[in-house]
Amino acid sequence: MSTSLRTTPNFPQGKPDEYICLKDEPAFDATRHLALTKPESVFSLDDLGYKEEEVHACPSSLALTSAFRIFSDEGVAVMQELAMRMKSNRNQAAATGANRLGSYIRGAGYRSQFVRDFCDCPEWLDFLSELAGVRLGRHSVPAVACGINYAPEDITRAIDTWHVDSVSFDSVILLNDPTTFEGGEFQYFHGTKAEGEALLGVSGETGTQSGLPVERVSSMNFPAAGYGFIQQGNMVFHRACRLLAYAERTTLLPSFVVLEADKDDGTNVAVMSKWADPGMLAELARHEAWQTCGRLQRLIDSLPLDASPKIIAAETEAAIADISCYAAQLRSESPH
Repeated sequence: MSTSLRTTPNFPQGKPDEYICLKDEPAFDATRHLALTKPESVFSLDDLGYKEEEVHACPSSLALTSAFRIFSDEGVAVMQELAMRMKSNRNQAAATGANRLGSYIRGAGYRSQFVRDFCDCPEWLDFLSELAGVRLGRHSVPAVACGINYAPEDITRAIDTWHVDSVSFDSVILLNDPTTFEGGEFQYFHGTKAEGEALLGVSGETGTQSGLPVERVSSMNFPAAGYGFIQQGNMVFHRACRLLAYAERTTLLPSFVVLEADKDDGTNVAVMSKWADPGMLAELARHEAWQTCGRLQRLIDSLPLDASPKIIAAETEAAIADISCYAAQLRSESPH
């Protein structure tokens, strides 16, 4: 059976007032700003110890790649400048930010047209889709379509503690020369997320700086600024370590949705609805509406005409279940 592909929804009209748009940006040009080079290594979920049935439930068997070149020298220079210009407009949100992240931005695509055009770049998305083995698009929730992590002022804090992500696929792109800072390593656990969480006594996005057995932890090697990797972040237990001395250490964090309608996207709406980012609840409603449209289209395309009433009811309820659940959640949590 052929796989139907969805298209990521456009950015909403307008933006939350808290996000300040940059002015006088250069125009993104893939031929000038990208220098995509295939990674030397690709690691599967099987390599991390996931069972066959666990892998089968995921949209792809990819765990993560080694770091590969993404930006040209000019692309690195532009992205560094834009990241620094956005730094004064960092998020002040609670939830994940208060728990794990030291200094960060979500919704960089609201602030920067250059960043938004990069996230929607067909060459970039085609390249990542080939690595992932599944068709990917810019994430349908604009707040997480691209984020930026900065070095925290308090270097006793981790840049990001041990956790899994609330999206299936994301990329981590280093914007600084790795020889200019000490510490700050991106590390991942050689094991399943359940193992890592059990060892540390945490779950999901609840981070901790506690250590894992060193023999089961690897650090990502970034050869230079402009290198990054892709991971199935909701399956890879990972962190960004603390710096040993204050320095600029900035990473760009694009996230992606699965566009193949018959595969689970994995966006964790229940967790993300607790984030205090401006516009998040409406963004998640748009995401759920988009996902529901895909399920309803599959129902239109594939429901047998001789299906029993019981099957028809079950298929219909399944198609709208997530958005109905989200609406009920919002209703129950509303003070009015």
